[in-house]
Amino acid sequence: MKNKPKVEENFLWDQNMKNHFTIPWAFPKLVVSSILLISILCIFYTLSFSNVSNSSNQELKIIKTIHGIDQDVIPPVSSPKPKPQEKTGLQHIVFGIAASARLWDHRKNYIKLWWKPQEMRGIVWLDKAVENGDDDHLLPPIKISRDTPEFKYRNPKGHRSAIRISRIVSETLRLGLEGVRWFVMGDDDTFFVPDNLVRVLSKYDHNQFYYIGSSSESHLQNINFSYGMAYGGGGFAISYPLAKALEKMQDRCIQRYPRLYGSDDRIHACMAELGVALTKERGFHQYDVYGSLLGLLGAHPVAPLVSIHHLDVVQPIFPNVNRVQALQRLKVPINLDSAAVMQQSVCYDKTRSWTISVSWGYAVQIYRGIFSVREMEMPARTFLNWYRRADYTGFSFNTRPFSRNVCQKPFVYYLSNALHNKNTNQTASEYVQHQVSSSECKWRMADPSRIERVEVYKKPDPNLWDKLEITFVPAKRSKFAFVNAIEVISAPQDLILETAQSVNGDKVKPFEGLNQQAFEVVHRVTVGGAKVTPFNDTLWRTWVPDDEYMKSTEGSTRVYFAGRIKYQAGGASREVGPDNVYNSARLIQSKNASIPNMNLTWEFPVIEGYKYLVRMHFCDIASISLGLLFFNVHVNGHLAYKDFDPSAVTNYLLASPIYADFVVDADHSGVVSVSVGPSSNSMAYAVDAILNGVEIMKMNNSVGSLDGELPAESVLKCWPRRSAGILLSLIALVCLLLSLSAIIHRRNTNKVDSVPWSKLPVDVPEISPKQGKQQLSSIKIVKDPLAL
Repeated sequence: MKNKPKVEENFLWDQNMKNHFTIPWAFPKLVVSSILLISILCIFYTLSFSNVSNSSNQELKIIKTIHGIDQDVIPPVSSPKPKPQEKTGLQHIVFGIAASARLWDHRKNYIKLWWKPQEMRGIVWLDKAVENGDDDHLLPPIKISRDTPEFKYRNPKGHRSAIRISRIVSETLRLGLEGVRWFVMGDDDTFFVPDNLVRVLSKYDHNQFYYIGSSSESHLQNINFSYGMAYGGGGFAISYPLAKALEKMQDRCIQRYPRLYGSDDRIHACMAELGVALTKERGFHQYDVYGSLLGLLGAHPVAPLVSIHHLDVVQPIFPNVNRVQALQRLKVPINLDSAAVMQQSVCYDKTRSWTISVSWGYAVQIYRGIFSVREMEMPARTFLNWYRRADYTGFSFNTRPFSRNVCQKPFVYYLSNALHNKNTNQTASEYVQHQVSSSECKWRMADPSRIERVEVYKKPDPNLWDKLEITFVPAKRSKFAFVNAIEVISAPQDLILETAQSVNGDKVKPFEGLNQQAFEVVHRVTVGGAKVTPFNDTLWRTWVPDDEYMKSTEGSTRVYFAGRIKYQAGGASREVGPDNVYNSARLIQSKNASIPNMNLTWEFPVIEGYKYLVRMHFCDIASISLGLLFFNVHVNGHLAYKDFDPSAVTNYLLASPIYADFVVDADHSGVVSVSVGPSSNSMAYAVDAILNGVEIMKMNNSVGSLDGELPAESVLKCWPRRSAGILLSLIALVCLLLSLSAIIHRRNTNKVDSVPWSKLPVDVPEISPKQGKQQLSSIKIVKDPLAL
């Protein structure tokens, strides 16, 4: 009985030993066998893959010469760049104009005012035929809308012509006109400004679904219909793809809404079914009002004027003329500068305590007293609501009362004429006083009644409403891109000119297309002065002192100027270089009868393989008289400008800034140098060289890059062709060696007595190897180039 427990104990021990040794050994053997098999397969596969890659790679390899050195370069694998799409113009817009035969003889005069027969396309859709007129060639072609008896109309207050008008876009689409991007709907009593319509539609992608227009001025109208509806009288635009989608379902859609009132209401219902919301543009004007438009047009929203509707309802926009004559007068400023028509400017005459509101091309109003811009931008209520019983709360925007008090009423001056001066590139518009009240104002304030007319001068700006588009296009096989920040700063058009001087050895020749390049500022230096911060620069730039870039300061003299820098047209502007750059300089000055035989040289480290724009700033703030300063300019040790005379360039004016642009290649030294020094025309006892500032900008290379000869994405695409096979072979070999090492190690350990437990480690680090690897792999150095 005593031996029995021993047998059981032995049995338990044997089972434990099996658990500790038999099971753990089976799994490693299986793993090692699998690794050996996979490694052998990898070796055979990669060897065959390398042979195929070697042969196919011969087709991709080309020779490219860079700066006279032959280098093996793998070209980027990318699809050809698509041709830039033509900008939207009048030729891409087709108008569908709703008209009635009963009012055609009268309202066609409105259309003739804005229609351009040789430039525009469109159709006037009538309910029935009309007689041909002598002016038909000045109008769009006329077509008769299809009858719509199959559509039900059950609105007791409306007219079933709304069904016919709602189908105009679809009927125009079915004509099959080519090159159409937009369909624009309007009424026969709508006046369009075509150029501004193009400006508005150009902002949008015509390949997408767009429904563009505006709401009513009447809050009650918008409540009764919808704030999300484009009112058809004011005009609305539908992109071509959306028009195609609308045409396919519109007839069925219309059948579902027999109780709706108007045509635009039905269009809105179909847009809702298509899931397309209204994109509002404030330049489309329904003008659901009565009375004078002075308050509305005199405080036009900040948007291009696109349309004016209800011409037969509101008063003529200019007094003492009929409606057609008033619009003819408005066409004069539209032809001169359509982008600026009706744009409001608020000015102040503080000596007389007047507030002056200018609605360019329309009217000028002078108010006694100083009023804030916030108050002036609200339309004065010179008009009544579409619902006559509604008060000022019935509008969909803020308004202010139009005072009847003789002291508070504005003095109004309407446009009489406008001209363009080609010599000054300015428009001159004249505004004549409309009425003078016979009542006298008792305020002790200057009286505007003595002013009979106002003249306004401005430069036309056709790019007033243009917008900047920055597009990020993924690579052919890449679906990932990111951007950290975008900073857009308005700059003058002449900040980068079209041409510069290319300096290559002893050859100096013109470099064309400079303003088509991309630039990265590498160095921006003020010479002889203190650091210039963004606070003192109109373009928010930083200019650093030149001390660390000078090869030697020996013989140079710093000079500071306390006077006014005289900027001139055609020279440098404050955007090119601020006052704080031009009012300091380094110069070489002759203090006796001999002229110093020396140059002032600055050296700037750069990366080779690129062209660089070198901009040198000059402003003669040191000469005591004109015509005394002559010097030579060197770039990269080559003569770039001989006997430079700043006086001749500045029309003989001291302290007037200018600049010179040179394009150079960075050589193997990795340095771009600039020098100024005396010339053969330099004079004794005078300034013999001067420099105020230097900018070094890297230009994009031949593949359009500022960061290497080939983009990283192209290199990654080409890597598997040859190197991937070698890499996989190396990986397989390493796996094989590791497997053999594990087998040898395991055999050696079998000779040693195994123990079913091991000593716990006592020196475990605070960061595990996995965590440490993650921290190291997250370190990244990113270069953030300065913005120009």
